[in-house]
Amino acid sequence: MAPLLREVIFILTFIHVFLHVADCVKVILGDPFIFPVNCEPGESGTMLRVFKDGSTSEVATCHSGKWTVKMYKDRMMINSSKIGFNRTVYNDGGVYELNISKPTDPVQLEVVAAWNVSVVEDETVTLPCHFETTGKTGLTAVWEKNGKSLCVKNSRSDGCSGTPDRLSMSTDWFTHGNLSLTVARVQPGDRGDYFCYVQDEHRNHSGNPAAVRLTVREKKAHQITTPATPVNQTQSCSEQTKPWKISTLVVSVFLLVAVALLVILFFWSHFKSGCDFRKLYKLVGSQHTSQPNEATTTV
Repeated sequence: MAPLLREVIFILTFIHVFLHVADCVKVILGDPFIFPVNCEPGESGTMLRVFKDGSTSEVATCHSGKWTVKMYKDRMMINSSKIGFNRTVYNDGGVYELNISKPTDPVQLEVVAAWNVSVVEDETVTLPCHFETTGKTGLTAVWEKNGKSLCVKNSRSDGCSGTPDRLSMSTDWFTHGNLSLTVARVQPGDRGDYFCYVQDEHRNHSGNPAAVRLTVREKKAHQITTPATPVNQTQSCSEQTKPWKISTLVVSVFLLVAVALLVILFFWSHFKSGCDFRKLYKLVGSQHTSQPNEATTTV
């Protein structure tokens, strides 16, 4: 009877643990995670890891407000009364039973490998997610962002319920198993962690969730394009005639210099030849004076 009794107790404990998991907490692979339990002064208790076969292992103990780590010593961190992983690995997923002073609901931790997607704001991006849906009925596709429901779509509806018009999923998601979410006109507030999973008709998760970490980059000045317009439509009259003004000025200066040189040459030539003219005038004048005398003598 004793072995049978132990088996019954084990089964009841196993059922109790899994039926009282309040919420499934999702964390992206490699991110830190803090358990929702405190070890306050005067309190004591344990944190247990419950495996799928029903066996348990002591992860940490709480005594007089201090945590003592038993498992995962290379990755467990203690911050005041808090305890958690400084980085998560895929095998950290599972059920953790927290018994500190008063028992609390177990925590079911899901560690999800995420796609890293980056997009420039105002552009459109698709967050990938795929599930096997063949031969299944009553399925509902669910997208969550930062722990809050964002888009819920079942096999009988064509659009996301209760979401902005910037979000959309393929109308063939159930046929093709493509649950990818398209976000149009991406805004800075869209950055964050997105989780995608499928629920059955009893609202139970089906399969492992998918995750996407979206980063939104600010649009740079060189990425803002403006339509080009012809020059003759955007330039002012003064801008259009500016080259002609420059050409006219150059020609005018050239002409002024040429005229100045001609004037200087003219005066220089006139001054040089003026001396000869004076000699000529003197000679002519003397001949003109002597001619009347010679005429009188002849008569």
